[in-house]
Amino acid sequence: MGAWPSQRPNQAVIASIIGNIIEYYDFVIYAYFSASIGRTFFPANWPLSQLGLSLATFGLTLLARPLGAVVLGNYADRRGRISTMMVCILLMAMGSLLITLTPSYQKIGIAAPALVILARLLHGFSLGGEFGSATSYLIEHAPKHEARAASWQAIGQITASLCAATVVLMLGLVLPSTTFETFGFRIATGLGAAAGISGLILRMMLTPENSETPPQPRSAPAPFLQPDTVRRTALIMGSVALGSGITYLGLYMPHYARSQYSLSRLSTSLAPLLTYGGQLLFTPLRWKLADRFDRTHSVRPMLWSCAFLTLLPIPAFQLIKTLPEAVLLMPLLFNLSGLFYFAALDGFIGQLFPSERRGRGLTMGYSFGVVLFGGLAPLTNAALISWTGLSHAPALYMILTAIISFISVFSARSLLDRRIP
Repeated sequence: MGAWPSQRPNQAVIASIIGNIIEYYDFVIYAYFSASIGRTFFPANWPLSQLGLSLATFGLTLLARPLGAVVLGNYADRRGRISTMMVCILLMAMGSLLITLTPSYQKIGIAAPALVILARLLHGFSLGGEFGSATSYLIEHAPKHEARAASWQAIGQITASLCAATVVLMLGLVLPSTTFETFGFRIATGLGAAAGISGLILRMMLTPENSETPPQPRSAPAPFLQPDTVRRTALIMGSVALGSGITYLGLYMPHYARSQYSLSRLSTSLAPLLTYGGQLLFTPLRWKLADRFDRTHSVRPMLWSCAFLTLLPIPAFQLIKTLPEAVLLMPLLFNLSGLFYFAALDGFIGQLFPSERRGRGLTMGYSFGVVLFGGLAPLTNAALISWTGLSHAPALYMILTAIISFISVFSARSLLDRRIP
């Protein structure tokens, strides 16, 4: 497995990242079809609108994710990464299958929203343990190439988002509008469930013998609430702030473009294809930057990237006022501007804990950070615009996350062993 970084992705790599792929695919699909899901599974006469109920149910993922991080993170340290990865992807597949097969509210009444809520709770709980266990597995089986191996997670996220955007676009082109609104989400989530089942089979084929290093016996981990452990967890949370903010800002941008600048739905639907496709073109550069981090453990490129992204948002949003269509390019611009930061991020945070505490530490730090700085970003940005009246309020949020990540990465650098090129 130490040869992963220099070879084409093999079965073990695909099995490791497929859970993260399904996570982002599911996120984009549910967000896009939230109105259709609301009309299908929720009654029209409740106090909240059907769309509001659908989005509120979507938010349950954020509530369940920290709980999953605690439970599955501990499980990963006690029972191993592979066992945890199988539990996570099984729960994901079950959640997607529930949304695909659940009859409408008109057919089964209150059981319909109850099952959808259960599906979202399963997704959120499983996502709490997915990234930490899978990333731990990747970096622990690629010594000296941890960041390069962990970078497959980010590549998987981008690929998943591109696939989801493509599925939505193709369904919109192929299906009649009525069928698209009433049945399109079932096809999309059904594809996610099928991918989950395939991923479970792949993960069942993983064994500790895949590693060149014999598996180490796992003892009961030490108590987690220790000052050093809490500090490392907080540093991971802060380190992912900028990445989470940019990722979720990208998901918010289509709504922002339509509500603030009245851009067409077609143009905002095509924008994600440009964002994710553009990022994939820079994969070779991402790997070179990850290799550099693996050789040196220097965080200077990450810090420069964070610093640059404290300066970029205000001019970028000023440009949007002059050229509204530029809003569609902002997610790609921000992601490419942060490439020095993104390339090393997963490997960097994955090495802030020793292996015996990595399952819990990485899982909790990442999950809590994503919920705090990413999952709440669309709501925070919408609230900032409403409260301040400033159309460029999302730029202020992005600047804040860049500052938080700069401080966290700088503070955590001493926890890594310095390497000489």
